[in-house]
Amino acid sequence: MVADPLPTSLIRADTMSVERRFELLGRIGAGNHGVVFRARDSQLQREVAVKRFSHFLADDPRAMRRITREVATLARVSHPNVVTVHDLVQMPDGDGEITPHLVMELVEGRSLRDLLTSHGPSPRSVIVVRGVLEGLAACHHAGILHLDIKPANVLVTAEGGVKIVDFGIARAASDATATIAGTPHYMPPEQYEGRADQRSDIYSVGCLLFECLTGSPPFRGTMASQLLAHREQPRPDPRSLTPQVPAGMAAVVMRAMAIDPAHRYATVQDMLAALAAAPIHAAEPHAATPPPHTPRAVAGPQVSRSTRLRAYAVGLALSAFTVALVPGLVWLAAAFAPDRYRPDAMDPSTAGTWWMIAVSIATVLLLLRRRSFFEAIGGPAVGSLQPTRLVDAQMTRGIQMAAGSALRGSLPMLFPWYVALVAMCAATAGTAWPDDVFSMWGVAWLLMPPAAILLGIRGLTGLRPRFGAVLTSAVYLAGAALAIVLFIAYPLASS
Repeated sequence: MVADPLPTSLIRADTMSVERRFELLGRIGAGNHGVVFRARDSQLQREVAVKRFSHFLADDPRAMRRITREVATLARVSHPNVVTVHDLVQMPDGDGEITPHLVMELVEGRSLRDLLTSHGPSPRSVIVVRGVLEGLAACHHAGILHLDIKPANVLVTAEGGVKIVDFGIARAASDATATIAGTPHYMPPEQYEGRADQRSDIYSVGCLLFECLTGSPPFRGTMASQLLAHREQPRPDPRSLTPQVPAGMAAVVMRAMAIDPAHRYATVQDMLAALAAAPIHAAEPHAATPPPHTPRAVAGPQVSRSTRLRAYAVGLALSAFTVALVPGLVWLAAAFAPDRYRPDAMDPSTAGTWWMIAVSIATVLLLLRRRSFFEAIGGPAVGSLQPTRLVDAQMTRGIQMAAGSALRGSLPMLFPWYVALVAMCAATAGTAWPDDVFSMWGVAWLLMPPAAILLGIRGLTGLRPRFGAVLTSAVYLAGAALAIVLFIAYPLASS
């Protein structure tokens, strides 16, 4: 009889070190608190997901104590909609330093963020939100809050299963209050003030449901403007973006997103019951009940191949116009800089050359992000509900990507204004101005201030109570000091 190899391997694994037990196979993704890898567990002969916590958490003893408590509690929760936690181990990271790694169930699926990007909003995504609420109910019962519910933290398997990830990490990772953490698009107002309870997760689920129905978060803009909007602005009705949303479903969203926690659902079970009772599709007025075997009408026009091609054409045309326009505007702004700060290579006759350089750089940057760019300008997938506007929020994101790429490609055109700024700072500091400022060494001298700033920031942010980190930070700070010395000494040496 052939012996079962499993017991033998387990006996050998008793003395197996942690770093030998888990073999990292590849990177899955990254978030605010670390990087997730696909790994092979040599002891139990299975694939798992391993999350390597970022250094700013690993070096914070209070944060790691909170994370350890949250992980220990979450490990006792068994629910199909919550990712299973296996272990919290100490392993070397890419730099050879020992850091905490969270070993979890490997979920084969896509994030809700990717699904919304590729397929667009759909009433069917309400099923995913129900799964999120069911998982939250189990964890709230165990005393765990998530406080960072967002599409990126919800995974959907190929079979339609729903898994919530990063449960409890956001709360444990924040300092002092253990609550000021999360993503501004989905953060309830009281969480920013350091207060949170189960109703805070309900608020985030309401924002998640709003995006599932409309394809856009409730509020947009900078982080500060979003936080202010969540605290003060009226709640947006999802029907203002997607008229096909039923009134009952819109009412669930509006109540879950109430500014005052007392006006929200008291528990996730209450919201789950309200969501189950709300219709997914809007009822058509005066529509008779269809006879058997008669297909129901869809809840709105669907995206076809022709409408998707039209969206691509419009998105590419608007993006091309943006990429062509931005460098021209930047060159126009640079033309107002004083002539003495303009190198000969940037006289007005070279405008066309600089424009082509900026457009080429923008094109390369867009090609590097071509997948997300084309998904954005193409709109929802074929068969999804057709957006009410041709240039919807998703296409707008694609055009904004084109504008950002064009602006980055046009930054060299602003060199005269940068020279003027350096001249002003040098005059304020009493530093001499070299005669050969536009020579090779003169340009290098001009770049010393930003080099000093970048090296100084890198040195200060990387400073940690470890010998290797201290040595690296010292090298960066020495480089920053050297850049400052060269900036002061070069004009004196060249005069």
